[in-house]
Amino acid sequence: MRAERDWIDLSKELKLQYDEIQISSDFRPVLEHVRKTIGSGNYWQVSEDELFDLYSIVRTSGSKCVVETGVGPGTSSYSILSALKSNGGMLHSIDLGQKYGEDEEKPVGFVVPETDRGQWDLNYGKSRDLLPGIVAKHNPIDIFFHDSEHTYENVTFELETVYPYLKNGSFIVVDNYDWTEAPADFANKRKLKLTKTHDDMCIISL
Repeated sequence: MRAERDWIDLSKELKLQYDEIQISSDFRPVLEHVRKTIGSGNYWQVSEDELFDLYSIVRTSGSKCVVETGVGPGTSSYSILSALKSNGGMLHSIDLGQKYGEDEEKPVGFVVPETDRGQWDLNYGKSRDLLPGIVAKHNPIDIFFHDSEHTYENVTFELETVYPYLKNGSFIVVDNYDWTEAPADFANKRKLKLTKTHDDMCIISL
C-alpha cells in the first residue's frame, strides 16, 4: 500500500516515532480481516490506505483515549481498536445505528469481532446530543476521529466541541475533510497544522 511508504515522511511531519517494519507487520492481519469480512460489499467504508492512517496514528502516538463519530460497518473502529491493543485504553464511538451503504443490511460495527469489543464503548444517537457528555467524561482525549455527517455545521460543531478536551500532542483525524471548508477553517482559526494523508483524510495536529 502507498500509505506504508508515505508514513515514513508523515511520521516525521507529525513528530512521531514510526517503526515501519513493525507497524506494517502488525497491520497486515487487520487488513486481511477487513477484506474477508467486507468482501465485495459497499458499506461506505474508508479506504485501505485510510485504515492504515488510523492504525498508524493511534499506534505511534501511544494514544489511550480515542473518540469516533460515525461507525458504519466498523472498519475504522476495528483498525483503531487493533492499535489500542498495544497501547491499552478505550475507543468511544457514536453512530446513529442506521444502515450504511448500498448493500444488504448489516448491524453497525459488524466488522468488529465480539472478542475485540472489550475496549469499545459504542453509543447510539446523534453526535450533537452525545458528544459533549462523552468528551467531558473521558477528558483528556488523545485522538478524535470525525466520520459522521460531513456538513459544514456538523463538522464545525464536532471539532469545536472536542477541542477543549484535547491536549498538546493530541490529534484530530477527519475523513472526507475536503467536502466542506470546516476542517481548514477550524485549523486556521486555531493556528493548527492540517496534514493531508490519503484519499480525502487529514490529520490536524495540536
